[in-house]
Amino acid sequence: MYLGALGANSVRSVGAPHAAADSTLTTTPQFTAEEFLGYVKYLASDELKGRGDGTPELDQAADYIAQHFRQFGLKPAGDGGTYLQHFLMTTGAVLGSKNSLVFGSGKALTVKQDFVPFSFSESVTIEAPLVFVGYGITAPEYHYDDYSGINVKGGIVLVLRHEPQENDEKSVFAGKQFTTHAGIVNKAINARNHGAAAMILVNDTGNHNGADELIRFHELAGPENMTIAVLQVKAAILDQWLKPSGHTLDELRGAIDKDLSNHSFALDPSQQLSLTMDVDRTQKQVANVIAVLPGQDPELSQQCIVIGAHYDHLGLGGPESLSPSLDGQIHHGADDNASGTAGLLELADGLTRLNWKPTHTVVFASFAGEESGLLGSSYYTAHPVCPMNQSIAMLNMDMIGRVSHNRLYVGGLGTSPGFAKLLEDANHTSSMRAFELSTSSSGYGASDHTSFTAREVPVFFFFSGLHSDYHKPSDTWDKIDAPDGARVVSLVAKVTESLDQLKQKPQYVRVAQPATAAMGGPGGYGPYFGSIPDFGQEHGGVKFADVHDGSPAGKAGFRGGDVMVEFDGKKIDNLYDFTYALRAHKPGDKVMVTVMRGGEKITRQVTLEVRK
Repeated sequence: MYLGALGANSVRSVGAPHAAADSTLTTTPQFTAEEFLGYVKYLASDELKGRGDGTPELDQAADYIAQHFRQFGLKPAGDGGTYLQHFLMTTGAVLGSKNSLVFGSGKALTVKQDFVPFSFSESVTIEAPLVFVGYGITAPEYHYDDYSGINVKGGIVLVLRHEPQENDEKSVFAGKQFTTHAGIVNKAINARNHGAAAMILVNDTGNHNGADELIRFHELAGPENMTIAVLQVKAAILDQWLKPSGHTLDELRGAIDKDLSNHSFALDPSQQLSLTMDVDRTQKQVANVIAVLPGQDPELSQQCIVIGAHYDHLGLGGPESLSPSLDGQIHHGADDNASGTAGLLELADGLTRLNWKPTHTVVFASFAGEESGLLGSSYYTAHPVCPMNQSIAMLNMDMIGRVSHNRLYVGGLGTSPGFAKLLEDANHTSSMRAFELSTSSSGYGASDHTSFTAREVPVFFFFSGLHSDYHKPSDTWDKIDAPDGARVVSLVAKVTESLDQLKQKPQYVRVAQPATAAMGGPGGYGPYFGSIPDFGQEHGGVKFADVHDGSPAGKAGFRGGDVMVEFDGKKIDNLYDFTYALRAHKPGDKVMVTVMRGGEKITRQVTLEVRK
C-alpha cells in the first residue's frame, strides 16, 4: 500500500441481474487457507527479497504470477502475446564518479567522508560564492525569513538543519515537534525559489550534543528533477570556511535561536566554492501482469470487470520504510501486498477450476510500481485491456491477510448507487461466515483503485487494516491469517459474480470528498485546494488525475487532465513544489494558478479554503 483525462461517457443505473444460466456459478468455489498461504509464503520469502521495484526479484515474482495465470488457462493480455505489460520507472539513483568539492585554494574534500550529495540533487558543475542563510526557512506565518535582505541568486547557500528554537517549547515554531519548514526537501525548494544554484546542509550540532553524522545517500526521498544541487557537508569543514568572517556555526545558530533574528550574510566573494555533483538516476523496466477470462455474451463481453492487487513492495527498505534503522534488511511485505496478490491468484484459480463462463470479460491485473506512487495502475488505465469507459468496476485487494475481530474494511461503495446493497447481499449469501463490514463511500485512497476512480470507474477496495508491522521487515508470512484471507477471496468472488450478472453498466458517482482527503498537505495541515495527483507524471508540472467537485480547484474550473505549471507566481515542476507552495498560504488566500490544458495555458484565481 502506498504511503498520493476523465471519461465522458453516459452511463445507466444498475439494472436487474442477467438471466444467462452459463454465467452463474453452480458450485461455490473452494478457496482454501493452504493455497492462499502457499502463495504468500513464496512471494514474501527471503528468496524474493521484498520484491522491490526494478529488482530481479520483482521480475521473478512477475514470472511466478504469469506462470500461474497460464496454468489456470487465462489468456495473456500483456505485450506481444505475453502476460507482461512493461513500463519504465525511475527506481533510484547512484553516486557517479565525478563528485568533488573544493573551497578557494584548499584541498579537495572526500565524498561520503566530508560531504555527500542527496539522491535528488541535480548533476552540475558550478563555481560560486557562499552565502550563509541561517536555517534556510521562509515562514511568513511566523514572521520569519532567513532570506530577508540577502541576494543569493547564482550563489551557494549554507543552511542549518532542522529549525530555530527546536528545544524551546514556547517557540513560535513547534518547539520539539518540527514543522514542515524543517524538511530538507522544503529547504532545497526554498533555496531554488530564491535563485540559489546549490544548497549545502550542515547539522545544527549545538542543538544535538555535537552529533555530526552525514545523511546516507539513499536515506532521503525527493523529487526526481530538483534543478538545484543539494548536498550535506560536515560542520567542522563549514566552520573552516566561516573562519575568515569571524563567525562559527554554533555562534550563528545560538544568535538566531535566541530571538529569531536574521544573521544571514555573504562570505568573502573572492573565496569561491568549486562544486561538481554527479548523480545518476536509474530507470528500469518493470511489468504489470495481466490476464483475461473472456466474456461469453456477444455484447457484454466488450465490457470488463477488473480485479487487481499490487505485487511490489519495498525490497530492502529505503525512504518508505518505517524501520529506518533496519535499512538493508528484507522488507518481506507478506500482508503488503503478498496477501492481495495471493487473493488474486486464489480467486483466478477457483473461478477457472469450475469452468466459470462469465458474461463480461474479467481482467486479472497484478500491478508493479504501487509503492512508488500507483505507477503500475496509472500505466494500466492509460493502456487498458478494454477502454476505461467499458470497464464497469474495479475490485482492489491490498493488505487482506490480517483480519482482526472479523472486521473487514471495504471502500468505494459510494462510487455507484447499487454497490452498498450488492456488497451486503454478497457478504450474507457467501458460504462462509459473514464479516463485520466497515465501509466508506470514497473511491480514493493510498492504493491502486484510486487510478480507476480518477477515470470514472466505480470501485471496491478490500482491506483488512493497518498494523504495527506495516512497511517493516517484520511483515512476515507467519503473521498472516490465512483462513480469513480465504474468506475475503470468497467475498470478492461473490461480488464479482454479482457484478457479472448485471445487464446494465453501473452508474459512476462522484463522491463528495472531505477536505482532509484531498491533495495539498497530509494530516489536514494547511489550506485545502482539492486536486488529486496523477502519480505517473514525475516532472514538468503537476497533472491532476481528478479535481473534487465543490473544491477550490473545482470552483475555479480546473479539471482532471490539467497540468499545473505555476502557483502564486512560483514555477511548479513536481508534486513537492506544489505542496511547498501551498503550505506557504492559509485558508482564505486568493492565489493565481496556471495550468496547461491541451496546449492552452489557462490562469485562474483560486480561493483556498479551510480543511475540515
